[in-house]
Amino acid sequence: MGLSRFRVVVLAIAAVLLVSGSCMSYDRTAALEYALNYWDKVCSDGYYFVESTGPALLGSGESFPADIEGFDCAHFVSCCIGSEPNEPAGGLAIPSRTSAYGEPGAQRLVDWLLNQGATLANNISELVPGDVVAYDDDHNGWIEHVTLYMGNGLVTAHSLSRFSEWNPDPSSDFAFLHLPGPYEPPLPEQTPSWMSWAVIVVFLTGLSAAIFLFSPR
Repeated sequence: MGLSRFRVVVLAIAAVLLVSGSCMSYDRTAALEYALNYWDKVCSDGYYFVESTGPALLGSGESFPADIEGFDCAHFVSCCIGSEPNEPAGGLAIPSRTSAYGEPGAQRLVDWLLNQGATLANNISELVPGDVVAYDDDHNGWIEHVTLYMGNGLVTAHSLSRFSEWNPDPSSDFAFLHLPGPYEPPLPEQTPSWMSWAVIVVFLTGLSAAIFLFSPR
């Protein structure tokens, strides 16, 4: 491939990426969908923190042990907002330090989110769907629990798993984390308009002509 043709292909790829808006960002809608799918079952990586010492491999989508509260809250939120390889959701690149995906410690997950640009809100009414609520149950300055905010005063979590109204314990302290990125309610599915198809056809036609003209003879 000649240098001129190579440049045309590179420019064309860059243009497609620019047009499609494919830059990496937090996908709140995907995070919420993941939470709806897994709030009452084992996450897509198949792991569940029955004990705080490490994860147990129970199988993706399996039910929780009925008699065990577990320690799976930060792992669940990590999978919702992160990029678990089997089923990427929110798209954040949360580091893992166990065989399970994401950060298993609630305090460490909160610290990581703040370092990535999350900001603290004053109360839950300032959050939007896909944000995170953190709990300091005993006023010691240490976060013991995290949930995903679903909107309309609802949260979802593991350990104990729930999808319910936020009903705060007045004896606890809270941190309300607003993650970077706007919330855009999902739109009804629509088929591309004739104008969209026309733009695509024109772009591809121009790309083909450019490659032909600049190809070495």
